[in-house]
Amino acid sequence: MTASTTTDLRLVAGRNCWRVETARRVGLCVDGECYFGMLRQSLIAARRFIAITAWDLHSQLELVRPDPQDGWPTAFGDLLLRLLEVRPELEIFILLWDYAPIYALEREPLFFGEVPWHKDADKRHPRLHFILDDVHPLMASQHQKLVLIDGALAWCGGFDISKWRWDTEAHRADEPRRRDPSGDPYPPFHDLQLLVDGDAASALLQLFAERWERAGGEVPQVLHSGTKAATANVGAADVEASNGGTGGDGCACDDGGTGDDGAADDAWPAELEPFLHEQAVGIARTLPLFDGRAEVRESEQLYLDMIAAARDLIYIENQYLTSRSVAEALERCLAQPEGPLILIILPRETGHWLEQHTMDLIRARILERLRAADRHGRLHCYYPDLPGLGDKCLMVHAKLMIIDDRVLRIGSSNLSNRSMGLDSECDLCLIGDTEAARTEIQRLRRRLLAMFLSLDPETLAAVEAECRRSVTNGKGSAAMGLAGALAQLVDGGEAGVNAAAAAEEQAEEQAEAEAEADGSQRDALASQSGIGADRRPDRGADRADGETEGSSRNQTRPDLRLRRLEPSIDPEWDRQVPDERLIDPDRPLAPDWVGDVVVGEEHQPHARWRALLGVGLLLAFLVLAALWRWTPVGDWLEPQQLAEAARALTHSLWGVPVALSLFVVASVAAVPVTLLILVTTLVFDPLPGALIALGGSVLAAVAGYQIGHFTGAGTAEKRLGGRLSDLRQRLAKRGIFTVVVLRIVPVAPFAILNLIAGAIQVRFRDYLIGTLVGMAPAVMAMALFSQGLLQLLGRADMRSLALLLGGILMGVALFWLGRHLLRKSD
Repeated sequence: MTASTTTDLRLVAGRNCWRVETARRVGLCVDGECYFGMLRQSLIAARRFIAITAWDLHSQLELVRPDPQDGWPTAFGDLLLRLLEVRPELEIFILLWDYAPIYALEREPLFFGEVPWHKDADKRHPRLHFILDDVHPLMASQHQKLVLIDGALAWCGGFDISKWRWDTEAHRADEPRRRDPSGDPYPPFHDLQLLVDGDAASALLQLFAERWERAGGEVPQVLHSGTKAATANVGAADVEASNGGTGGDGCACDDGGTGDDGAADDAWPAELEPFLHEQAVGIARTLPLFDGRAEVRESEQLYLDMIAAARDLIYIENQYLTSRSVAEALERCLAQPEGPLILIILPRETGHWLEQHTMDLIRARILERLRAADRHGRLHCYYPDLPGLGDKCLMVHAKLMIIDDRVLRIGSSNLSNRSMGLDSECDLCLIGDTEAARTEIQRLRRRLLAMFLSLDPETLAAVEAECRRSVTNGKGSAAMGLAGALAQLVDGGEAGVNAAAAAEEQAEEQAEAEAEADGSQRDALASQSGIGADRRPDRGADRADGETEGSSRNQTRPDLRLRRLEPSIDPEWDRQVPDERLIDPDRPLAPDWVGDVVVGEEHQPHARWRALLGVGLLLAFLVLAALWRWTPVGDWLEPQQLAEAARALTHSLWGVPVALSLFVVASVAAVPVTLLILVTTLVFDPLPGALIALGGSVLAAVAGYQIGHFTGAGTAEKRLGGRLSDLRQRLAKRGIFTVVVLRIVPVAPFAILNLIAGAIQVRFRDYLIGTLVGMAPAVMAMALFSQGLLQLLGRADMRSLALLLGGILMGVALFWLGRHLLRKSD
């Protein structure tokens, strides 16, 4: 690690960002107490419009706790309605993701209740415009989190205005105010949000307008004109600031910051000190390939460029770590002999049971790879540990990356595959080109890390400086000091805690001594100049950026500590969970791409031949049915009589056992299983025939498995040639999921797959369940087809045609899926 005074990162529009625009002011909120409080102030100041795009919203979220008694509602939905009542010209636009059913129980219902953005337009305020955004690919989401005020201000980050997000920066286990709208407590929650004005806010408004139009809404004139008002509002803010602010005490008025004439003042929250001034802001997006629109992967490219540009330090806070591209970039970084320190803070667990056994497992795989690549000992991955939560944990929901204490990135994109190319995302990136900006970014990094260590930022800075001096005599990089501090404060156990306490006490004593010296010096100067000694600067100005009066940050800290994240991989779940790109896809799930991931390109020719053979067989049956129905062939070969003769078997006591036995023998003899299923469903009634065919398929699979197990795969080797080794590898790599896919996708003959599975000893339970699930769709399709075929032969009515077409369509869909799963992507 070498010291660096500049960064190689450049924000390039069209590569790693959409646009680079200037913000006159940049504000920062750490955690929900600050963000929701400042958001409320900016909403109250709105005069023309409020535009919100979100992944989730909840109308009963209490924005401030307790009620400040300022005459405005504290619940989010009530506040919007009051603003519409008292501001006749105000319009509100809400773009909400049309969420997947899996989230239904967690969301506020839109069909009933008093939610202001009711799905029924007649139950909404006429100036509250609402769209459920479903214009995205299957499995994708609208994940951008923006709030825009009059075109002059824009909030952007990781926060949704929803339940389970509000928390103080202290993150106490027993925080009494941290309750959801139902009154139930929930675990601590950590996130970040940025506020920008000027041209940066105008650009984000344009982004919202484009998204609104894409989702089906007509962009009103008030949004078009919003960008024009932004510059004027910021200019007015500068004049107001030069004239001394809003009033004698600097507080917002009860009407939200307006005078008696109702003219709009600056909507910037009065209690939010700007973090940076005159700062270039890069806006990076993720937009999926959909409906003829090209994909946009600026967020992903920005992550990769930031990692590649880092020289001293990569500091990450994120909810997930499942992105394949980011993991590969970090691996390359760790392989460098003189690369940066990588510090990653993640939640202990990402969510409920399902996420823990999917996303957390993928995270564990990636961490295993990163630790294997960390030959130089620069990787540090932790989770915040807070006693008193039981089996719960502090949720790190932030989407933050800082490199070299010089580049700051905050937004909505997780370090997940879906945030790179499937979901819609928006991130902001700031490069500290001045010493003042770099100092603020470093202060933020220390503030966040100190929060997780239950320290003051000043104490952490002192420990870093001491470690840097002891290791390199003060000549090394700041990251070296941080590495020493982590070794002492996190990995040092009880000794590290004691050392931190001693350092904190020493820092407090030094601060008191400096304050006393400064006070004595000021008193002396005041005495000499005739100014009263009691006229001293306001010490409140020394508060950290974004911290409000009454913040919990300076209260007694909880026992929050960082612990090493060393997740173990459950072998059983590791076998069952497929490639991470299927659970956490980085692009729309096109069948050809899924085929490349699951089965592999190399089986494409064989699979195409199998698919064509199946389609040919289907067409042959249709031609034969037509001959029977409409040609003289039907006079000497009456299919109905043949079918009834065969059905006599169904009335026999031995009918089903004989059918199953014949099915198994024929399958082992390599008779195509599709033909066997069709014959079985023709001979028996559709439902019994389908059950017998499915049972015969499973028994045939078991028989082939056992033969392969006892005789090896020699026969299969002869039949399948060089494809066997890779097919064997794929069957052994994953469990039930791969078996299901290989049953649906015609990669190899049914009998061959059975032999291979037994020869390589695929887990029998997985093979049995996978065969049962994978064969069911084909059996159902054949049952429909056979029923329609027999009825069509007897009488050509609409019901028989519908059954026949239903079976054909279902069969064609399966063949189409198989063909496209294996077709190489263009």
